[in-house]
Amino acid sequence: MKKKLISILTCIVLIPIILLTVLCIYHQIRLNKEAGIITHMAGQYVEVDGHNMNVYTEGEGDETLVFLAGFGTPSPILDFKPLYSRLSDDYRIVVIEKFGYGYSDEYEGDRSVDTLVDQDRQALEELSIEGPFILVPHSAGGIEAIWWAEHYPDEVKAIVGLDSNVPSQYANYRTPQDLNTVEPQDIDECISSMAVNDFFMYKIGLFRLMMPPSSMPALVSEDLSADEREQYSALGYTMYCRGSGSTFMRESIMTDHSLECLQEYVNTPVPDIPTLFIVSDGSAMEQLMEPETWRKIHEDYIDEITNGVIINLECGHYVHVEKPDEVASAIVDFVDSL
Repeated sequence: MKKKLISILTCIVLIPIILLTVLCIYHQIRLNKEAGIITHMAGQYVEVDGHNMNVYTEGEGDETLVFLAGFGTPSPILDFKPLYSRLSDDYRIVVIEKFGYGYSDEYEGDRSVDTLVDQDRQALEELSIEGPFILVPHSAGGIEAIWWAEHYPDEVKAIVGLDSNVPSQYANYRTPQDLNTVEPQDIDECISSMAVNDFFMYKIGLFRLMMPPSSMPALVSEDLSADEREQYSALGYTMYCRGSGSTFMRESIMTDHSLECLQEYVNTPVPDIPTLFIVSDGSAMEQLMEPETWRKIHEDYIDEITNGVIINLECGHYVHVEKPDEVASAIVDFVDSL
């Protein structure tokens, strides 16, 4: 009986170790293959703060649409392609890949919202792309767009939010008290506290089980070629496996620090510039708030604007991938009305 119990306990211990070992080997094989897949397919590099930032341009027109990606988008250029490919005949398209995203360099400096916007502006200036711009942010990019319009109003003609964030959402989270401020000097300590999580998620490769290719919306878009989908997937896994010390993860950590600045917007007037919000069904925000709350905070924001339009779509968070025809049509109608 004792030997049988020992055998059972041995199996309980060994089986997870064996499974994790197999996963780790598979993960490293895949990383090596993905590193060989990644090539600079689109855009041009400009030097910003001593690093290479990738910016893609396409099309011509009197209006310039500047696309700002949401948090953790593996390749903004490919992610926005289903939408801007429908708009480039009429407008000048600009897609900025922030540091740590797509083909842009990693960056060890500050990642608060004011720095992100300043670097976006530097990239456009380097390319002699002049405003005023129509900013087209997705998700967390909405905070950058609002900051931009608030601090540099002469550079922003309008905002088209693609299920984009608004400052008041942080006051509507189910547990807003959990949004503890992270000061810049505490970033390294915060990253160090994630060492165990990094080891299992990104070194062993557990995140591959939690983030299958089907979780990346752009990969199901028919607007991307097979090579582009392969590139997007490789960029995604490579991006995430860099762990908590990577540029985009430090951006996430510093979001809480940015909130200290953003909270001032919750109870102050929003930038009164023409704004179109294209809003999803809110399902992606269910862990943070009720779907109807997601739509209401956008409606409340629009109510504060002289020229504001809101369109609700029955789809997920990546409205520009799931409903590109409807979104493109809405943008054309809105821009024509300006």
